[in-house]
Amino acid sequence: MRTTIIALFLCAIVIQSSWSQANDGNHRNFPLIISIEFHSLSLPFKNKKNLFKNIGIGLGTEVSHNGNRNWVQQFKMTWYGNKSVGGGLLLHTQAVWRPDVVNDAFSEIKLGVGYLYAKRPKEGYRPTKSGWKSAGKKGKGMLVIPVGIGLGYDTYDAGTYVSPFANYQFLLATNYNESMPVVPFTLLEFGSRIHF
Repeated sequence: MRTTIIALFLCAIVIQSSWSQANDGNHRNFPLIISIEFHSLSLPFKNKKNLFKNIGIGLGTEVSHNGNRNWVQQFKMTWYGNKSVGGGLLLHTQAVWRPDVVNDAFSEIKLGVGYLYAKRPKEGYRPTKSGWKSAGKKGKGMLVIPVGIGLGYDTYDAGTYVSPFANYQFLLATNYNESMPVVPFTLLEFGSRIHF
């Protein structure tokens, strides 16, 4: 059922993206998004000093819904390392609304859905009738709901140009374990969109 919902969601995005008129607006589709990510297992705006200990990298692209930069759909893959809770690979898509702030500066509000594969930092154990049994270091997959805010700068140009940004993402991961079915994560992102 979950796979069907995700497939229908992605099909709707592709159809709507094909209807948009990229030639009339101020955005070029499919820029290369490169970012440095800082991961933390915490509530939003809490535990800020530990946030910079866990570094990762993100790669992605985006497609405009209306031919302008103010309403886009992002597709991104992020890898992060975290010595305390284990590293992970996050695949997600987000609808992004970018209202202009001043001239070419903009803010961002993001909402989406994704899949997180998180590994254990050390060998795990599970209880059995005869005691504890090793579960290994293998990870598990979780559905995530990312919500983000950010700022950026975008000077549209006919040639290649770079658009820097900074984002703060809050993610709710489901199916973490039996005692905590929903777990909060935060990601602080610094990066650029390279428009070719």
